[in-house]
Amino acid sequence: MKKLLVILLCLGLCGCATMPTQEQIDNLNYGAYPTIDYKQAIKDCIGGKLYDPYSAVYDFEGAPQRGWYKFPPLLGGQLYAGYISYVGVNAKNRMGGYTGRKRYGVIFKNNRIIKVILPMECPF
Repeated sequence: MKKLLVILLCLGLCGCATMPTQEQIDNLNYGAYPTIDYKQAIKDCIGGKLYDPYSAVYDFEGAPQRGWYKFPPLLGGQLYAGYISYVGVNAKNRMGGYTGRKRYGVIFKNNRIIKVILPMECPF
């Protein structure tokens, strides 16, 4: 019963994300492919939010690929388009232990990071 309640609560909080139409996808501005060192840019961006950035282990899942991401309505419903790179990050917490791998999505547009998709928002 508890599991069902948690699932219903999560669905209620996230809302149903409506997919963009094919016409919207065709008209998205993805910008230019990143020519900067995208791995270093990701490390600088995510590392700045970690308790111990020097302990971080990054597991890059490939070069940025053209794509889009739309947040559910209750999270703003914003649609982002650009070049997305996914990375797993494991770093130490305040207690000195590793937290476990967390997956982030990073969206680049015209050599800038425009959005970091947090672990709980990341598609699997």
